[in-house]
Amino acid sequence: TDVELLKRAWRNEKASPEILPFEEALVKRAKEQIQLMEETVDDFAESGHDPLIASLYQMDLDRAQFLLRSYLRVRLQKIEKFMFHIWKIDTYRNRLSIEEEKFTERCIRDIGKHLEETVLSKLPDNYQSVLKQSIISEEDDMVPEPQLDIFVVAKCERATRPLYLDGSRQSASFDSRQFAILTCL
Repeated sequence: TDVELLKRAWRNEKASPEILPFEEALVKRAKEQIQLMEETVDDFAESGHDPLIASLYQMDLDRAQFLLRSYLRVRLQKIEKFMFHIWKIDTYRNRLSIEEEKFTERCIRDIGKHLEETVLSKLPDNYQSVLKQSIISEEDDMVPEPQLDIFVVAKCERATRPLYLDGSRQSASFDSRQFAILTCL
């Protein structure tokens, strides 16, 4: 169901150090289903049906709303944390929804303006960059980036063949009853 797909997207987004592609079609369907569920709950409440049935529908509605809000909240937290990094790399920028792109652009503009007015204008000329420690820096060394070389825990839904990481011949094998700790290189 879409709720299960949304739950999976939420878990993946929450566990991933980098921002994942936005699940636009899934979010749109989830919003439509939530709207229908709200109408159903209202109809049950107004028509005098069994209050237990109405409360069960309300609990299901609350669960779907929580998943959707949490999925979007996790994405916004990543955008706020890594906005400069996401904006400078096309691969990451293309993973954003249109609204998220606008939000990121606005955040970068507002934070840049705020830092310029409060701190950077008071520093010597060589140190007035939001992205670099000084003008002589070759890279954007003040831009936080997601840690992509961290451990990842995975659980398989069914038994698998050995899993080879990054072309190396070292494998991690596990079945549905085990967890594997993988190192991303």
